[in-house]
Amino acid sequence: MAIVLVLLAIGSVLAGYVGVPTVIGGSNRIEHFLAPSFAAPGMDAGGESGASHAEGLSEAPTVPAESTGEGGGDPNTELGLMAFSSGIAVAGIGIALFFFLRRRDVTDRVAASFAGVHRVLLNKYYVDEIYDAAIVQPVKNASERGLWKVVDAGVIDGAVNGAGKLVDGWSAILRRLQTGSMRAYALSVFVGVVLILGYYVWR
Repeated sequence: MAIVLVLLAIGSVLAGYVGVPTVIGGSNRIEHFLAPSFAAPGMDAGGESGASHAEGLSEAPTVPAESTGEGGGDPNTELGLMAFSSGIAVAGIGIALFFFLRRRDVTDRVAASFAGVHRVLLNKYYVDEIYDAAIVQPVKNASERGLWKVVDAGVIDGAVNGAGKLVDGWSAILRRLQTGSMRAYALSVFVGVVLILGYYVWR
């Protein structure tokens, strides 16, 4: 698992260089990659039609991109947010190095002091348990008790087994007529003829 995480980390670093913001000298090639997909037919990525957009370009004053930053934002705000998020990441790495490489005893004391929080974090916020209780077990119970025991065993197997028992029962009755005796067959034909004639005579 550690090897997989290392490979993912390397891929994340390399992918990050593709989206370096313009404010620090990058090109950020993926920022507007999906913008044409969200534009209506006949509209540009900004939500204006081609004709009105062309007229607006001829009337609106030209503002250098460097004065407003990428996408019209404030470069100072963007740089501040980048520094803030990077500082949080570096602080997290430093705290992890301190606790897990230098002072493991402090880690154990903190875990004992905040046992509830430690238990929640150790069990990954109980996401697996909640998913098992809310999704896996209901589907399993419905499949076993409903689909298997009722539909499969009760309805499908019952219909197949019932058809087999019906054929077996009628076969036990009908096979008694197949005696192999010519006398019995002749008597059956004679009785049938008498019954048919009697029906037409007495009708």
